[in-house]
Amino acid sequence: MIPIAPIFIRSKEILEKLSSLLDEERLAYGQLDSETIITLSEQKQALLDEMNKLNEKRVNILIKFDIVDRKKPSEEEFKSWLTLQDSSMDNVRLLMQDCETLLKKCKTQNNTNARVLNTLQKRNKHLFELLQGHSSKNKVYTARGSTRPISSKHTLGRA
Repeated sequence: MIPIAPIFIRSKEILEKLSSLLDEERLAYGQLDSETIITLSEQKQALLDEMNKLNEKRVNILIKFDIVDRKKPSEEEFKSWLTLQDSSMDNVRLLMQDCETLLKKCKTQNNTNARVLNTLQKRNKHLFELLQGHSSKNKVYTARGSTRPISSKHTLGRA
């Protein structure tokens, strides 16, 4: 029997933890807690690094047992092989489905967090421009064709 079940078990644990971290990250964005955001980012990166190592290990095992092509291993090859296996591989099939479901959830959460972050960045940029006395209406073109704000003599910092 191929020893890939432990890899999927650990992958599922990582994805569950990642989902939890993404929820915490969204809350930290709402509270504008930069220290928590940085800590969560580091934890997410560590989980993603471990996930990459697990995936490499899984692919190497599949290559070793001649389940996927050595030169161009694909997920579809593995899935096709898995569907042809008997009921002894049911636990692996279920774990794989759980991992795929969790992965979709994590991607959705990550996209949501990206939209929240983008909104916060736009708001902060606007507030910064206000503090500098810039207005989005008062912009001129540079020699390169981009725009830059026109400074005002009546900035909040000079008031």
